Amino acid sequence: MNSQTLSRRSLLKAMAATSAAAVLAACAPAQSGSAPAAGGAAAPAAEQTTVRLLTTHGATMAPFIAASLEKFAAAHPEINISHEDLTEGYYDRLNVMLASNTLPDVVNLRSFDMYDWFRLGNLNSITPFLEADPDLGPEDMVDAIMQSCAFEGQHWGLPYDASVMIFFYNKTLLDAAGVAAPADGWTWDDMVSIAKSLTNPDDESWGFARFPGIANWTVEPWYLSNGAKMINEERTEWTLVGPEAEATLEFLVGLTKTEQVAPPPEAASDLNLFVIGKGAIYSSGQWEIPGNRDAIKDFEWDVVGYPAGPAGHHPITHGGTYVMYAKTQVPDAAWQIQKWICAGEDWQANVYGASGYSIPALKSVSESAWLAPVQNEGKPPTRAQVVLDELNVAVPGSLWPNYQKIASIMNEEMQNVLLGDATIPQGLEALKTRADEAIQEAINA
Repeated sequence: MNSQTLSRRSLLKAMAATSAAAVLAACAPAQSGSAPAAGGAAAPAAEQTTVRLLTTHGATMAPFIAASLEKFAAAHPEINISHEDLTEGYYDRLNVMLASNTLPDVVNLRSFDMYDWFRLGNLNSITPFLEADPDLGPEDMVDAIMQSCAFEGQHWGLPYDASVMIFFYNKTLLDAAGVAAPADGWTWDDMVSIAKSLTNPDDESWGFARFPGIANWTVEPWYLSNGAKMINEERTEWTLVGPEAEATLEFLVGLTKTEQVAPPPEAASDLNLFVIGKGAIYSSGQWEIPGNRDAIKDFEWDVVGYPAGPAGHHPITHGGTYVMYAKTQVPDAAWQIQKWICAGEDWQANVYGASGYSIPALKSVSESAWLAPVQNEGKPPTRAQVVLDELNVAVPGSLWPNYQKIASIMNEEMQNVLLGDATIPQGLEALKTRADEAIQEAINA
């Protein structure tokens, strides 16, 4: 025997092949001269296992999903997928299904929901399936978004896509003003300088096309880049208070209140200043790239990563996952469709990659699918690789107990700050008080 140690994956493949051969041998018809059954009727087909699958992707992705499910049926004739796609009130309906024990076997979730669902015992660990699978391991998925599915040493879902915050900039506008485009490694100071150079009250054009969000998860990279964290490691205490948190919020609010390089939040409207050429830069996720491709015809635009703050450059990721319900009665079959969606090249490339809105979570697909519109069709942005680079160094966005309730509290308290009804320290302290209460409420429930 060769003394070289087999890798885990090679060993599992060998075991799987041996097992498959044994099954085929056991299932082969006896080699005898016996006559076929009376009437020559074929043997009945093996009974199918039905797996209920719930998604929330809507009409745009429906044809891609239907086509992939047909391919799954051909590859897994032993499994029948009962598929339903819900969009209106999806997460409220999930809670109703949970309460009535009618939740499907495999369900579409956001990474925001993962910790609460794990904490409440609603998820089936997929670690045993990953350990036994010869073709798939955690290392095959985009690292940061895979980490959002991991708690207490096990994985409780598979991500299907990932998102990361980036900056968009109007290259034509910057060139005309003689301002260098933001480059990799740029800083907060660089950002403010560019925004000042491109703000012109006379023609109502702004350095920032929109005020950066401070009242939801998209604000976290700013806090991390200034040394502030939202939650402690144990997820038992809200920590977004103190000098670093206050300085970060003061900096962001100052973009509109002090520096006046961003339109005031209360002036927000359906008018997209970037698209009409009245805003030089703005921050958002890569999901806005397809819309910009369709809407912008009159100027050249591109993207760059987030600027580094006093504590460095700290992008985060959130995304979508598929989970297996803890009470499923068909875990083995459920794993097959969960794996097909999140780690199958067909679904990953054609359902998620084709849309251009998100980055497929499967590494072997993520780069080729994401860059295809640029490399094959010449579509902007030229620097689309930036999105993959940011994702490569991102960390999972913070999760905490009672996630949605605290997200709502954050929105309320930050609106008070923006409206002048609370100072920055008061707003952060009020948020901490209410967030800690919500955390304890969840822990003690």
